[in-house]
Amino acid sequence: MRSLISKHLKSSKSTNMPSRLLIALLLTGITIKSQELARRPLLGIQMEQITDDVKRVMELSSLNGVLIKGIIPNSTAVTAGLKVGDIILKINEKEVNTPAEAINEVSRHKGGDGFNYEILRDKKVFKNKSVFKAMPVEQYSDIDMYYTATKTVNGLQRIVVSKPKTKAKAPAIVFIGGIGCYSLDSPMDTTKSETQLLNSLTRAGYICIRAEKPGVGDNMNCKPCNEVSFKEELDGYIQTVKSIKRYEYVDSNQIYIIGHSMGGVMAPLVAEQCKIKGIIAYGTIGSNFMEYLAKTRRSIGIAYNWNPEETDDYIKDYCECASYYFVEKMTTAEAARKKEVCKDYLSVFDYRSRPYNNELYELNIPGAWKSFAGKALLMWGESDYISSKEDHEIITKTVNFYHPGNAEFIPLKATDHGMKSAATFQQAQSAPGIYNPEIASQIIKWLKRS
Repeated sequence: MRSLISKHLKSSKSTNMPSRLLIALLLTGITIKSQELARRPLLGIQMEQITDDVKRVMELSSLNGVLIKGIIPNSTAVTAGLKVGDIILKINEKEVNTPAEAINEVSRHKGGDGFNYEILRDKKVFKNKSVFKAMPVEQYSDIDMYYTATKTVNGLQRIVVSKPKTKAKAPAIVFIGGIGCYSLDSPMDTTKSETQLLNSLTRAGYICIRAEKPGVGDNMNCKPCNEVSFKEELDGYIQTVKSIKRYEYVDSNQIYIIGHSMGGVMAPLVAEQCKIKGIIAYGTIGSNFMEYLAKTRRSIGIAYNWNPEETDDYIKDYCECASYYFVEKMTTAEAARKKEVCKDYLSVFDYRSRPYNNELYELNIPGAWKSFAGKALLMWGESDYISSKEDHEIITKTVNFYHPGNAEFIPLKATDHGMKSAATFQQAQSAPGIYNPEIASQIIKWLKRS
């Protein structure tokens, strides 16, 4: 049963790790304000790895390739003639045997690039050529969308801006996402919580900026996201803030940050390098990383309906494994040789680089908030089992200790870590609802009085 938690953390929104069923949405082309960074290609397929069961059902001779489970309308897959049930064997003469390998190969290109492919259809091999379509951009009748970029230590990183339809300067809100290597630029799915939240804030008169991570979405010369360090990723957010302060439509004296999950850890560190008027942190960490892990392992046990004895054993084992990894600097494999369950418990950390994890572990998070003299809003969903209420209270007390009256804490009823509706930890884990608009409502009220 405990292995379920590792699988959940790898695929959940809290870490935003890839799920088994992956959507290959990749881009190039149109930057309204920055032509130097192209949009990535939109392949537009849902893929699944070939398993023994798939091999048996489809009567395949091997496990080679990836199975197409779905086709996205108006995508490259449609114009290329790909169909559900096809097995992609090669892209540009390179064998692809996992969805990740296929995505990595496509990500080397941009919209407008030609490519060739090899598929297995009805037990026959077919070869063909096509051209990658560019990922579309978001379009709204009441919001202007700009696709810009900024240079960082990592390379060239995308900035996505949603702006009210006005010529006057306006306050700006920079959104920093969680720990996972995922893109905030998702025009094919505007129902995502982040998009819904930021569009609501834009319609309330605020310019909203999505700060992309290095190595995801549109980028140039960036190494893969899972290879960057914590400090390298942080530089991307610092440079984003510095860049948007120069935009003619941004009021540079009114810059706010929304930090979701790990973004809430990044936010005060960005503020050390850039003048920020206020920080909103949602579902974040406020204590040292080991303490955070222990607290949230207990809420995870509740979410999975484990009994108290099992939950306590899980916390003990997890903390022991984490100590091997963070304190003794063992690899996941080395820790697993010390204690077998460590392989499952620690595998989630392998989705980020060793330097990233080491630098995160070394952080004194309350200390990072000490110098922030702006206003702070801490928000936590009462059904969020990935973060803890106590951590948000710690940050609130820390800010108010050094800067009395500057921090406020607002818990949100029936809301989970992904900003979706959920009545309990259990529902948040198994069947969360849609985005909770109360989050935007509370933020707007706070912005007006901050």
